[in-house]
Amino acid sequence: MDPSSQDGEDTEASVPLNPVQESLGHQESPAASCWLLYLKPVVAISVGMLLFGSGTALSLLYFTQVRNVSYLLGPLFLSVGLMLLVTGLVWIPVLKHSLGHKALTKVNHGMGLQVDHKHH
Repeated sequence: MDPSSQDGEDTEASVPLNPVQESLGHQESPAASCWLLYLKPVVAISVGMLLFGSGTALSLLYFTQVRNVSYLLGPLFLSVGLMLLVTGLVWIPVLKHSLGHKALTKVNHGMGLQVDHKHH
């Protein structure tokens, strides 16, 4: 084994797996992290709307018999688009709830559950 090849393997292991995290560094603003958090649901909603719209158009073309369109193409795009659209729409409130929960636990961190026991 060549010792230089071992050094190369060590440097590859130390490279971060997430390039977005590397480019932002440790000085990321709350707005940037919020934007990155909502990026995936917005992409899911956008792709879902695009697929749902094209599935609707393909289904209309098939049923009006204007063009020779495959029977399964329209329903396939409709179902996948609707699935992505609903997933993205549900994802956003779940993220808001989890962010609120994280903020609440961060504020109360270390305090534990404080119960006031009063004796009569």
